[in-house]
Amino acid sequence: MNVYLDEGFYAKPDTELLGYMGELGTRRVVFNALWLDGADSFSCLLEYEDGVTIEVPVENSYFTVTEQVLRHTGKVRCQVAAKAHITGTQTCRLVKKSNIFTLVIKPSLTEPAQRQASDTQGGSLLDDIRQAVNGLDSASDSTAEVISGVIADAIERDIADDEQLCASV
Repeated sequence: MNVYLDEGFYAKPDTELLGYMGELGTRRVVFNALWLDGADSFSCLLEYEDGVTIEVPVENSYFTVTEQVLRHTGKVRCQVAAKAHITGTQTCRLVKKSNIFTLVIKPSLTEPAQRQASDTQGGSLLDDIRQAVNGLDSASDSTAEVISGVIADAIERDIADDEQLCASV
């Protein structure tokens, strides 16, 4: 995401999306034309809907969006602050603040995704089932036939579904 600053220190983001809840260090907010007479450091103030405000230092004209920044879904009010260090102290004085602009943190799926079995894993599972069916004792031959029929039907449906999917692509 880019935030453009004009000569009057007016900030305009190129998108409203700050990120998705749960993302870790994958996005950057880049400030273009981040310069102001008398300022030697910059930060971005973020105010969340629950009233919490955090200040994120801007270094080399950007900051990386962290889990702390993506702490709450919803709208975030943002403002760029230009500061100047007071000589001989650790304190800074405020030089100027930009306009307030609004960004959005969107929700994401939070449940862990189910991994789909690979073809190799699926084939191995089918082999295990076939061995189990073949290992049934002769007293339960009818059960083995039913299970074998169910497995064969499932495999045929799966192959037909794959062929239909490939034909539609």
